Amino acid sequence: MRVTLEGPDDLGNWFVSDEDGNSFTLVECYEDHPTAASMLGWKSPDGIDDEDEIIQDALDWLMEHTGDDFTAPKHVADYFKEMNDDE
Repeated sequence: MRVTLEGPDDLGNWFVSDEDGNSFTLVECYEDHPTAASMLGWKSPDGIDDEDEIIQDALDWLMEHTGDDFTAPKHVADYFKEMNDDE
């Protein structure tokens, strides 16, 4: 399943959306950026141990890929499938 990366919104949240307009929140707080970005293919830079630098690198990566399509991680695809099954 393909999803599109969207964000950040006015609150700084990031989402992926499916072709039906359903969305799944990836980032709800500052510390979520590395996890969200890694689900879509980002790799933490080698040799950097500072948490703020890692988060900023992930945020920059997300910004560069806003609007791009990705293969949904399994748990995200399962979420969208469940939403569609409920309709």
